[in-house]
Amino acid sequence: MEILIAGLGVMGASLALAIRNTMPSVVITGYDLPGIPERALVAGVIDRVISDWPGQAATARLIFLATPIRTIRRHLTELNGVVGPDTIVTDVGSTKADLAALAREIKFSGTYIGGHPMTGAEKKGLAAADPLLYENAVYIVNEFPPELETRFKLTLLPVLQAIKARIYRIDPEVHDKILSAISHLPQILAIALINLTGSRNSEQMPCFELAAGGFRDLTRIAGSSIEVWQDIFDSNKVNITETLDQFIAILEQYKSRLQAMQPDFDQANRYREYIPKYGKGFLSPLTDVLVYVSDQTGVISRVSTALFEKNIDIRDMELLKVREKEGGVFRLSFASRSEAGTAVEVLGEIGFKAFIRE
Repeated sequence: MEILIAGLGVMGASLALAIRNTMPSVVITGYDLPGIPERALVAGVIDRVISDWPGQAATARLIFLATPIRTIRRHLTELNGVVGPDTIVTDVGSTKADLAALAREIKFSGTYIGGHPMTGAEKKGLAAADPLLYENAVYIVNEFPPELETRFKLTLLPVLQAIKARIYRIDPEVHDKILSAISHLPQILAIALINLTGSRNSEQMPCFELAAGGFRDLTRIAGSSIEVWQDIFDSNKVNITETLDQFIAILEQYKSRLQAMQPDFDQANRYREYIPKYGKGFLSPLTDVLVYVSDQTGVISRVSTALFEKNIDIRDMELLKVREKEGGVFRLSFASRSEAGTAVEVLGEIGFKAFIRE
């Protein structure tokens, strides 16, 4: 199967590497601004360079559009009439309703299925490509007519499963409403918070020097590129405006009752508990195992090797706590509870204290 990736920045190049590592028989072709595909070819990210766009795209079975939304719109228009219904064209754009409407408007000749991987990287460009970027990431796929189900299962679904993405199917309009709250609003808030703090920062008020983990976490995404975000704001303006209005109203309420915030904190704590525990559709939450380790050389290698030898796949790993000369706690995530249970048994046999986190 030939897969074409248009846009070889961090998202497109990471996708190419992930496919290469898990589907070695697939031929990956790449398209981007002059010079970029050639560098990707030399680096082994892709197998072929598209020099005749959109003509050479006709041979691809699956096309990923991994560019800013404005460019995705242009590419969809250019591919119209070039690709046939057997070719699935998808994208990684952060808004979906606008692109779905365009595909309907131009009566797109291929099969367009909108996509949105809920992942990213602080660095950008081909050099920042990470083959594990999509692993365990929620990958949103837009709902489509039932008659396309077989085509989806034969073409796009196997690729997303191979790169170990966690698939979630949703209507594009609903997607944009949700993303206005969980992605687009946080971006605006990060910009506002760091600009507010920056305007106060001085020798007399060294705000940034005193900024600790909470501030850094809240403003991490403030370094994002306006080149990407302006397209998002433009294509989802109605939903973002509505969400901003609702958020401003909440802030006004909080401002009027700063001495009586207990109910708001209690409600926030309850809502916060929902985040890691609930999923719909194809989405299956991972099962976490906490492992207590000593501060000794080679501990991580012992853990990973023991699980590898039992064919147990670690889907994610994170160091939660560490104390010098004492040890720490690792979080290991597995695809199922049964696999997590087996991991606990294996680790117990080699002397590690581990248990499933409920």
